[in-house]
Amino acid sequence: MDELDALEEGEDEMVMSDQLYVDDDTKLAQDMRDTMSAAETAKAAQEAYEQGDEEGEGGSSRVHPLTQENKYGPLPSTIQLPKATFVDPASLLLSGIPPVHIAEAAHRVFGGVGLPYSTSTPAIGKTMQPKPIQLDAYQSGMSDIEADTYLATIFPGMYASVTSVLAETRRRLGTHWAENLVKKAEAGELKILDAGGAGAGVLAVRELLRAEWERMHEDDQSDAASVMALAEADGKAGGANASAPLGSATVLTGADTLRKRASQLLENTTFIPRLPDYLHTEEARFKGKYDIVIAPHTLWQLREDYTRKQHTQNLWSLLSTDGGVMVMLEKGVPRGFEMIAAAREMLLETRISSPEARAQNIDISDPPEPYVHWEGQEQAEPLTRPKEKGMIVAPCTNHAGCPAYVQKGHVRGRRDICHFEQRYIRPPFLQKVLNAKDKNHEDVKFSYLAVMRGRDLREVQDAKDAFAQEQVLEQGKPATEKAFEGYGDLARSRAKSENFDASRDGGEQSTPHSLSLPRAILPPLKRRGHVILDLCTPSGTLERWTVPKSFSKQAYRDARKSSWGDLWALGAKTRVLRTVRGPKSRKSDHDMDVTSSKKGRKAGKKNNGDDGGVGVDDHGRLKFGEGVSMGEGGKMRGRKIKGIRDKRDKKGRRVDE
Repeated sequence: MDELDALEEGEDEMVMSDQLYVDDDTKLAQDMRDTMSAAETAKAAQEAYEQGDEEGEGGSSRVHPLTQENKYGPLPSTIQLPKATFVDPASLLLSGIPPVHIAEAAHRVFGGVGLPYSTSTPAIGKTMQPKPIQLDAYQSGMSDIEADTYLATIFPGMYASVTSVLAETRRRLGTHWAENLVKKAEAGELKILDAGGAGAGVLAVRELLRAEWERMHEDDQSDAASVMALAEADGKAGGANASAPLGSATVLTGADTLRKRASQLLENTTFIPRLPDYLHTEEARFKGKYDIVIAPHTLWQLREDYTRKQHTQNLWSLLSTDGGVMVMLEKGVPRGFEMIAAAREMLLETRISSPEARAQNIDISDPPEPYVHWEGQEQAEPLTRPKEKGMIVAPCTNHAGCPAYVQKGHVRGRRDICHFEQRYIRPPFLQKVLNAKDKNHEDVKFSYLAVMRGRDLREVQDAKDAFAQEQVLEQGKPATEKAFEGYGDLARSRAKSENFDASRDGGEQSTPHSLSLPRAILPPLKRRGHVILDLCTPSGTLERWTVPKSFSKQAYRDARKSSWGDLWALGAKTRVLRTVRGPKSRKSDHDMDVTSSKKGRKAGKKNNGDDGGVGVDDHGRLKFGEGVSMGEGGKMRGRKIKGIRDKRDKKGRRVDE
């Protein structure tokens, strides 16, 4: 291995030192402002790459533009909680309560050390019974100390996970979608619903709006004295007409104590004790109301499957039919993944249409309109009805069944799940609750689903009119084959060297749409001379792609630098299907016998009589295997009888009692 590879391996093994809490508000906007649309990023990065990045000229980035464009999550990767809109007001609200009281309440409610029953997923939680978050925004009864505990422990992780999902959604839908949100907010038409975050989702959406608004007004930053100078997050700087739009928000809070605290963090917000029922309202059902619906940690608390289904359908009905986006999110544990996967499956079967499935079977829980004529003629009810236009935005790049959700429902010991993680800097009050001194950051794990209603980028008209996308969104097996071949200069160079017939792909390959690429569901496996990527493909399969150094130095290097959740566009040399691991189960009796038989004479002590030995049943009676008949007591050759024996003297004669 050359010196460059040695240096790269050294970089991979470095340990990130403790990060200091950054108070600079300008870094908050960079979480999503630096993210460009797929077309703009690819075009700009490809030009820089072709101008000499291959040769390393000018000190430009050595990462391929398609790799940089399809990174997962916000930039920078570690989220700084907004100081002006959350950290400072929350610190002021919690200043009158001794930290030890909040810490005691948090450990009592959320399961002890590490708070395994909060948004956190510590290692100790794997040995405990899985439970949802023990405090939620729906509950009507919440004491003052519990509301303070919710604000101090649940809000930070909730905000970080929702921000991560929104950043990924904004990357996939592009700049045009984000600009439309800002324009709606400026016109007072943007409506946001937080259906489970108690306001954390609204804060995340408004940070997205603020970052996008500042990107749209970058030219005004040069003239600080202008009336249109950019406003700071706290509103103390900038012109009067230069504040970022907020949009109209609605937050679900069942408890008055939690509502009072959330109202101190949010403005232009309405608080409601329960969700409106749009599922059984025909006009609202086909029109919707909210442009963005954030529903974090709302499914696991519901015990029955039918209630979770109705809740998901109601949230879908609340979405605007003109491109409304809904984000559902649960903890990154097997049970949380099952909740999200079941909601995804239900939406695909009953709500979201696809080119191959434009109608759905009539569900008994959602009956159709009566088809009875009062004149006495009765017609048969139709077996299907049309689905609605919509699509999955993230994390899936396919509309098939989830390959990791082969076994439906609740499966004990499920090992392969689709989940992601996001690092954020803990605020000072959370550090005190956890009594953390060695680090000030945390990695929150979650499973999520982002869907859109009323728009489908798989249709060319929607892609051009609504979001001004130049790439063609293609999914299924053809998209997987093209991604395996690779895009960009790598694909063209291989086509020349291997006499590849480009006509079969419709000519020269253009920049791919990000939703046509496979996504890494696990961190890459780095080996000597090759990298292994576990990917969920656009055809709806789990595959393991191998990228050796002989395939392409650029692809090999980018694969080593890739991360969990990235989309992969540079192809691979080989691929195999990845089998979903089954749940962990106890060994059967037959397996116990095979294991014990290998231990020689000691096996007789564990034998239960199934393979020709002698054992004891549940009632203490002798149990004989095949080929062994009942004797009169005493010893058997090679075995010892377990249980009650006949009494005999030293000469072997029976002793009568």
